[in-house]
Amino acid sequence: MNNNFSSTFAVLRKIKKPLKIERLKIPNIRDNQLLIKIEYTYVCGSQINEIDGKKGKDKYLPHVLGHEASGKIISVGKKVKKFKPKDKVFLSWIKKNNSETKNLPYKDKNDKIVNSGQISTFSKHTIIGQNRVYKIPHGIPMDIAALLGCAIPTGFGIVFKFLKKLNKQSFIGIYGCGGVGMMCLIALKALGFKNIYVVDKNLTNLKHAKKFDCDDVYFIKDINKLKIDNKKILKTKVNIEISGNQEVMNYAIKNLPNDGICVLAGNAKKGDKIQINPYDLIFGKKIFGYSGMDVSLEKNLDTYAKIIKKTNIKKLRSLYRTYSLKQINKAIVDFKKGKVFRSLIKMN
Repeated sequence: MNNNFSSTFAVLRKIKKPLKIERLKIPNIRDNQLLIKIEYTYVCGSQINEIDGKKGKDKYLPHVLGHEASGKIISVGKKVKKFKPKDKVFLSWIKKNNSETKNLPYKDKNDKIVNSGQISTFSKHTIIGQNRVYKIPHGIPMDIAALLGCAIPTGFGIVFKFLKKLNKQSFIGIYGCGGVGMMCLIALKALGFKNIYVVDKNLTNLKHAKKFDCDDVYFIKDINKLKIDNKKILKTKVNIEISGNQEVMNYAIKNLPNDGICVLAGNAKKGDKIQINPYDLIFGKKIFGYSGMDVSLEKNLDTYAKIIKKTNIKKLRSLYRTYSLKQINKAIVDFKKGKVFRSLIKMN
């Protein structure tokens, strides 16, 4: 690939502003890197937080976002042995090991630097280290495969790490049933759990949860007004909190029996606090944080793929609405307003 190669990108130049659609120059790939033609990428809640500045000051502006995608390999570096051009792959922020090849920045029409981090997918092409690229398991469509980059390993990872060995009659609460919450629900059902309830302020999310055989749903805009049957709370073994809302996190921690577990996995706003009664911990309540960083995606990929293959693909596709890269700002706004469950960007 020569230095004149360029492609179309969606660039974050200012916090709380729409992304800019631009042509950027792509550098030559390094020995451990690949050039990928992106086919599909999803808008994730963590990107929304970055765009809105909820993670604090962004020292990397301007930069390209996106961390779950699928595509086809265009070319590979000299030291890339497990991939070849035309392979269908998915890209993930979850890396295979600690080795990393630093990405060179892209450049705009004025030769100014545009950063990309170790993974960026809001573009028609991207350069990425082989450490964050995986072959798509046979039988999984490319649009669904893109979810293997984040939502699936994060949601499935929570279930397999904290809940796999629990009694299948245990009550499980899911607080926030967006992309990751839905994947928790799918994994729980695949493992045979019978008593799952979902809490969300978005009716669309709850409607989709019912599609995937959630046992009970609670629609609530003010978590402090939520009333769950006290017998159900006393029987709840695990609350999975994925909304990232401070009040919801505190509710999920508080409303558990002494032997209960709360897993916090949402995109909390910088500066938010949780309240913990020390006696809750003394008497056995457990609180864990989870981001997916400790998931071995390579090790668990076959297991995750089996669950996805057994899941109704038509139902999975009903979860998202498709947009073009030029429509990415509409995709972001629709997602933020709860008009869509998930926004999928299809590159044309």
